[in-house]
Amino acid sequence: MKLSVSILFATLGRFTAAFVPFTSASRNSFLTSPFALQRQRYQQINRFARGGSTERRPQSESVFSLEASPIKSDFRLIAAGSSSRDFGGLDVSDAKGFRVIFVLGGPGAGKGTQSDLMLAEYPCTHLSVGQLLRDETSKEDSPHASLIHECLVGGKIVPVEISLALVRKAMEEAKGNSTIFLIDGFPRNLDNLEGWTNCMHEVADVLGVLVYQCPLSVLEKRILQRAKDSGRSDDNLESLRKRFRTFEEDTMPIIDTLRQLQDDTSMKVWDISGDQALDAVWKDTRKAINEVVINDVLDANIRLIKAIEGKDTETFHRLSAKEMFEDQSVAQVMDAHEEGIDLAGAIVKGSSFEFITGTKVSVSYTVESDSISFKETRIWSYNASSGWTNIHFSRSPVV
Repeated sequence: MKLSVSILFATLGRFTAAFVPFTSASRNSFLTSPFALQRQRYQQINRFARGGSTERRPQSESVFSLEASPIKSDFRLIAAGSSSRDFGGLDVSDAKGFRVIFVLGGPGAGKGTQSDLMLAEYPCTHLSVGQLLRDETSKEDSPHASLIHECLVGGKIVPVEISLALVRKAMEEAKGNSTIFLIDGFPRNLDNLEGWTNCMHEVADVLGVLVYQCPLSVLEKRILQRAKDSGRSDDNLESLRKRFRTFEEDTMPIIDTLRQLQDDTSMKVWDISGDQALDAVWKDTRKAINEVVINDVLDANIRLIKAIEGKDTETFHRLSAKEMFEDQSVAQVMDAHEEGIDLAGAIVKGSSFEFITGTKVSVSYTVESDSISFKETRIWSYNASSGWTNIHFSRSPVV
């Protein structure tokens, strides 16, 4: 696809879907069984997430009205819209605020192991809601410490507003630009998803969901092996089976709901087989996380070209390695690098990329106009203080 450099930076804007409240005519009737009620409510949510009809016929004369628990949230708000920009044939989506990936899977499916591997190689920050809650109970000045402790000891659910307040605080305190937040084990249920939609959609975008699928028989073997060293009270077969059942009954329907949102948003759901060899699981995880990281790199590359085109020295300085400016001013460096390069009316074609490491990426493309044609390669590197910066570039004429 050929677009002018100026047009290519335009975006169609963030998708915002207006929430239409349910009327009495569109409310469903449900079976009185608590599990059947929950399952059918999830089914209604799935249809709502797809923008479909919520009409259903009663399945039993004994019914329970939805009046007691109305659906309040449009879950499409948790992610950026499906609009994107084109950069030489590669789509680049937009995201605002904190950028999040949910990491989900049954107990022992490999969420923690894969999160540790991502932390070691990519610009990520790992947040466990459970650990944040446990840490909060030890803070003497916390207004919620006693309530959280009471819930954890009594096996009760901590109010989602408190959990998300801690998540947001942790995000704000995290060091690093352009970091990707891995939210481990969240959302676990409908309350979690509704809470996130209501409390977080204005400050964060969910980029995707990593789902590690693993059969119970494999999980049992892993948990028994882990129990030898972990010291965790819930690492036993009885607890595992209860937790796995909860995951299937509460979390899987939420994953199905999130999967439905892919048509209307830029969010993606990656299903990964957790019962493979560790290297194979990691390969699949890297493939997924690379999709998120390359979007960040391409976005930085677009902004840098736009800065060059508009002589925007401030943005050029922010997106370039500081070593480039040791002996010269920003304006001098920009003039030296871009001397004789006129991007007016130019188009970008044939973009490609290569991961050198999880924090160093090469981007190549061809720039063509009536007066000039060249291939350009830029090397981007990530560091926590400045995010993605261009550390090297080269140009060669197109023959």
